Amino acid sequence: MANDPEKVEVTSRKEREAIGRNANAGFARVERAELADGVTEIPTQPVAKQLTEDEIRERVGSSNYEAAKNDGQIGSINS
Repeated sequence: MANDPEKVEVTSRKEREAIGRNANAGFARVERAELADGVTEIPTQPVAKQLTEDEIRERVGSSNYEAAKNDGQIGSINS
């Protein structure tokens, strides 16, 4: 446990600064990555396929699905 006084290791200021510089260098390496035009490593496809009405009904239950679909209440004006 990190809060246990007997197990806590005290680091010097130089050690803490070195840890901080290493962490910042790692973040900078990721943040400043440049890619050639038209190349992307970020997935742009949909995460999951679109669910059909039958799949939604199966997941939420038929009565909940019908209640939500046929709900005559007006949505909140402030939302």
